[in-house]
This record gives sequence, structure tokens and C-alpha cells, in this order.
Amino acid sequence: MTDRLSHASIRTLGFLLIAVMMFGCGGKDDIGKTYPVEGKVMLDKETLNEGTVTFHPDTAKGNTSRQIAVGNVNGGKFKMSTGVKEGVLPGHYKVTIHATVSSNPKDEYAVPKSIINEKFNAADRTPLTAEVKEGGGPYEYTVFK
Repeated sequence: MTDRLSHASIRTLGFLLIAVMMFGCGGKDDIGKTYPVEGKVMLDKETLNEGTVTFHPDTAKGNTSRQIAVGNVNGGKFKMSTGVKEGVLPGHYKVTIHATVSSNPKDEYAVPKSIINEKFNAADRTPLTAEVKEGGGPYEYTVFK
């Protein structure tokens, strides 16, 4: 099966596994004060219909939190959560965006392929950033194919 997986798919699956594991860590109130984070995502000049937005703490800008925040994109809009708690801890973040389609619509087991340029999929390469603070936002991002 690994023959059919691209490096980007393996990286995406690994990232999603880490995100899922982090959701289970701790109780609802033990991560600290979060602030609402909502926004929209465009793919080129179109609304991104489905995908995932992830906020990774930017240690280079002083965010030493180990908590990532994730939000699903639906109809171009997203709303972030940190673990089971709505919102995002304050601080600077690198933002990644993932969106895939089937590599073969006729095969339900086909490996998904990214519809977004890979530089937006990895925290160490993304040009997208966010600063979360009380009253912050709106958060709007444009990614490219």
C-alpha cells in the first residue's frame, strides 16, 4: 500500500494522527484561556469548499505552547478548536491548510491528492501566520494550487 502513497499523503496522514492524539490530551479547562477564531479560506480566487486549517505554535515568535488548534473548512469558512475546547490560546502561529480530492473518483480506496500547493501543508514552509489575541481577527487566507 505504501507504493501508492505519495510523500505529501504520508506527511498529511502523520500530521492528522498527531492532531487526533492531541485532542485526547487533558480535560476541557486545563489548557488555559482561549479566544474565538473564525475566518475564511480562498483557493486562488474561489471559495475553498472543504479542508482543514491548523494553527501551529510559532516558537520563533515566543509561542511555547504545545497545543495546536484545528478547524474544518466548510463552504470557505472555518472555526477553530484547541483539543475539545473552542477557540485558540493567545500567541503567534504558523498556519497550514489541507484540502484533498480523490486521485481516482472511480476508486473509493484511491489515495487522496492535495489540491493546494504543498508549501501551505507544512508548518516549516508555510508563509501563512496568525496572531491570536483578545478581540483578534478576522482571519482570512488565500492559498494556491
